[in-house]
Parts: sequence; C-alpha cells; structure tokens
Amino acid sequence: MDGVGEPASLTGTMLAPQCRYQSAFPTVAQSVPATRRAARAVLTDCTPGIDEECLDRALVIITELVANTVKHAARLSPCAELTLIADDRALTIAVHDGDPRLPCVPAASSPDCIGGWGLRMVQDLAAEVGGTLEAHSDPHRRGKTVRVSLPL
Repeated sequence: MDGVGEPASLTGTMLAPQCRYQSAFPTVAQSVPATRRAARAVLTDCTPGIDEECLDRALVIITELVANTVKHAARLSPCAELTLIADDRALTIAVHDGDPRLPCVPAASSPDCIGGWGLRMVQDLAAEVGGTLEAHSDPHRRGKTVRVSLPL
C-alpha cells in the first residue's frame, strides 16, 4: 500500500486506554449505518471532550472501513470486528476481517486507477490531522486488520 506501514501491535505505544470498545458485525450492508451509530454513541460517551470535527472525521473513516469490509471481504469473511481505543493522545480505529488480501491505496497522482479511492480518502483524512493509516496481515488470526490512528 502506498504510505502504509506495519504496526508492532494494535495498541502500539498508547497510554492506558480510557476507552476500549470491540464489536463484531456481519459483513452485510445494514452493518454500515448500524456500526456508525454504535461508534457515535461509544465515542460521545467515552471521549466527552472530543470535538465535532474529530468525531465527524472518525465516523467517516469508520463508515468507509466497514463499507469496504462489506463490499470486498464478505465472501471470505461473513463477520468482521470494529475496535475503538481512545487515550489522552489518540483515537485508534481498527477493522479486522477474515480476508487475507491487503487493500491497495492508489497514489494521488493516479487519477485513472479503478478502486481504492475510499481508502485514499481515509488516508488523506487521517494525514490532514497528523494521523496514520496502516494495513497488515494479522499473524495471530486469519485475515487482516486496517488501522487508523487520529490524534485527539
């Protein structure tokens, strides 16, 4: 992936989380709005100081990652998992599915590329605020994890 690294672990060097949420969802279209609504409630509740711009950015990213899982991984992964971890410095959004194929993020200079533009948007949204996008094969579970970190 363009600009995508491989993390040491899901939590990396984060401080002790003040909020951790994990939820499995079926990889069907109805999961996209349902997961977004659940994430909004969790983030509003467990990160009361989160500003609207950060919350909106996080929800767009969650929506895109869940929609990508539904669209691209459902055949090999009938269920996926959303994890949200927040501490004083960052919000980490991770989506794990059972499809081992890693996604590709097209370079900004490749306007004729078909597909991958949702992940390009996610990468750009994260980068605008100093965040990151990573995707990696999960060595302990079948499949892959796509992870976005946003500073709070």
